Amino acid sequence: MQDKFRASFTPDKKYGVYIHIPFCKSKCAYCAFVSSPDMSCKARYVADLADEISNSPAKSGAVDTVYIGGGTPSCLTRDEILRIFEAVYGTFNVENGAEITVEANPESCGDDFARACVDCGVNRVSMGLQSSDDEVLKRVGRVHCYSDFVAAAERLRSRGIKNISSDVILGLPGQTADDIHKSAETFSKYCTHASVYALTVEEGTPLYASGFCPDDDGIADMYDLAVKLLCENGFSRYEVSNFAKCGMRSRHNQKYWSFEPYLAFGVAAHGFDGERLRYAHTNDVNKYIRGSSLTFTELSDKDVYNEYVMLALRTERGIDTDDFASRFGVSIEQRAGSVLDSLTKSGLVVRDGKYVRISPDKMFVMNGIIEELMI
Repeated sequence: MQDKFRASFTPDKKYGVYIHIPFCKSKCAYCAFVSSPDMSCKARYVADLADEISNSPAKSGAVDTVYIGGGTPSCLTRDEILRIFEAVYGTFNVENGAEITVEANPESCGDDFARACVDCGVNRVSMGLQSSDDEVLKRVGRVHCYSDFVAAAERLRSRGIKNISSDVILGLPGQTADDIHKSAETFSKYCTHASVYALTVEEGTPLYASGFCPDDDGIADMYDLAVKLLCENGFSRYEVSNFAKCGMRSRHNQKYWSFEPYLAFGVAAHGFDGERLRYAHTNDVNKYIRGSSLTFTELSDKDVYNEYVMLALRTERGIDTDDFASRFGVSIEQRAGSVLDSLTKSGLVVRDGKYVRISPDKMFVMNGIIEELMI
């Protein structure tokens, strides 16, 4: 499979690049991502990460988005950030005007981090708010407070990074509608992009161990409120959880939903060749450092169809019927006509020109609708 990997990820494609940093100052109570407060191997990890990037089979290929996520990339030192970007710029043809995003947490988004981002060409920072209520933040183990977020956003803007994304989680313990109002106002003042996620209590997290169970009806009400407030403040929804001011959609994330190719580097990172081959790194930092091999998944025709439908219908635009026909050799009416007719008549799906999309008021309950159109 290694030969197929190298044959699939060639320099003749245009890629997004995702890089994972698995370190955090502390672990939040709800977090199931691959991250750890143990930073004893951080320097070694960054060195191995830079080597992996430099040895990519897509070396010299065009790149128009770079996204460094985690974990908490803002916990890296200036030298570590520079080393990663030296590898990226030295390996790929990063296009002029490429979207370059780095994630940050407010408490570690200091002036050194902001200056390092500017020096490396970063033009977008995604910084977690999660809640604008300090008591809620404490309950879930966040180590920042609301004022830290404001100070960090102002610091980034003063350094010339005005494209700032943030997020709020719905259903956190003790959260009220006031939190959603304040978060929306904050995003309107400091951000160009916002993400709104429903809390998922994952097994193995402290929140799961506590027995906390979110109120699904309350989350749905908060989601509707967030959509309303964000739209009133100049944001438009373009994916079920993502909202942007005019011209500020996440170009990197759109690659995931549009079935475009992206490269992945670092522990727990996943890549896709834009056709059938997906790959994943180990979730174990020590195994990654020891050179653990990648795992591969080759999608079947059924997998490709179902993933394409699921990802496209998460977006406000929906399925482009011309693109669908080009990819699958038949029209969507030929493939799913009777189901599509039923969903349209019931008001769950809208057929709008050449697009098939979930009805706007049904976006939050889309999963069951999407399953109807899968095979």
